[in-house]
Amino acid sequence: MIHQYQLNGYNIVLDSCSGSIHVVDEVAYAMIAGYKKMSEQELVAQTLRDFGHLPDVNEAEIRGCLEDIRALEAAGKLYSEDRFADLAETVKQGPQHQVIKAMCLHVAHTCNLNCS
Repeated sequence: MIHQYQLNGYNIVLDSCSGSIHVVDEVAYAMIAGYKKMSEQELVAQTLRDFGHLPDVNEAEIRGCLEDIRALEAAGKLYSEDRFADLAETVKQGPQHQVIKAMCLHVAHTCNLNCS
């Protein structure tokens, strides 16, 4: 499963199952959004319609981006399989079966100036 969002001018793609984070340009961002929803020809045509006015966007560049997306998928860094999906039912059965999927430890966010 992927999550896409924009923050501070960056286009960020997070593959939540592998933990991979990708910072991409606007063309790749749009292509990743449509990658699983359209055929290759539809995706190339749509991208040309949306971004063909940009000087460095042409069919060859779009197909190169498509190959990069495929390579990331093959490497398990984009659209990776959810290895925890089968645990969802176990987690729903109650606290005795719950497992930790992820943990983030924040030791300190700021200095409290309590040093001796």
